[in-house]
Amino acid sequence: MFIFAISILITCLSIAVVQQIFAPLLARCVMGDGPSALLWLFNKCYVRLIHHVQPYGKEIIPRGLFPGKLIVVCNHQSPIDPLLVQSQCRFKIRWLMAKEFMTQSLDFVWRNAEIISVARDGKDSAGLRVALKHLKNNGVIGIFPEAGIKQPREAIHPFSDGVGAMIAHTNAPVLLALVDGTPLNDEMDEAIFERTHSSVRFLDLIHYPKDATKNEITSDLRERLSQATGWPLVE
Repeated sequence: MFIFAISILITCLSIAVVQQIFAPLLARCVMGDGPSALLWLFNKCYVRLIHHVQPYGKEIIPRGLFPGKLIVVCNHQSPIDPLLVQSQCRFKIRWLMAKEFMTQSLDFVWRNAEIISVARDGKDSAGLRVALKHLKNNGVIGIFPEAGIKQPREAIHPFSDGVGAMIAHTNAPVLLALVDGTPLNDEMDEAIFERTHSSVRFLDLIHYPKDATKNEITSDLRERLSQATGWPLVE
C-alpha cells in the first residue's frame, strides 16, 4: 500500500513538473504555448523513429516562433505530410485539411494543432475565411494545393484555384516544401504506423510581387516543384 501511494505521488509530481515547468520552458523554444510545444516534441520523436525523416534546406525556414504572415505550400503524398513538415518548423502551422482525413481517434491532435477543416468540393467557405483571418493576424497557414492525394505519386498535379488567389490576395511570403518517401497507405489510421524513410525538402522562401496574378503564382509554384524533382507536370 505504501509503495502504491508513493507511486501515485511521484506520478502526480511528474505531471506537475511537466505542466508547470518543462512545458513553459519548451514553449519558449518552439510553438509558443505549452500544450502545442509538448505535442511538437512528441511529433518530432514520432517522425524520427517511425519515418526516419531526413530534412533538407532547413536554413531557409524562418527561425522565429512568430514569423509573421506566411503560407507554407507543399506537395501531397500521404496523410502524415503535415506532421513531417511541422516537425522541422519551430512556429505553429495551421494546416488546411480535408474533413475526411480528420479521423475522430485523433481529435486531440486536430484541436491542439488548430487544424482548419475544409471541404474538398470547394462549397464550404468557412475554412477559407478562418485561414484569411489567421493570415491577417500574422499567423502561418499550411496548404496542400493538389487538393488531395493523387496518383501517380512522383508527379506535380494541378493546383486548386484558391491557392494562388490566397497568396495574391494576402501578399504573404511562401515557404515552398517537398515531401517524398512517405507512407503508401492513404488512410490516416494505417499510415501513421507504416514505417518509412521519408524526406522533407524546403526549396525556397518566395516573396511574390504585389502585381503577381493568381495564375502566375500557381504556374510558378508548380514549375519550381517540377524543376526541383524532375517530376512531370500532370494536367
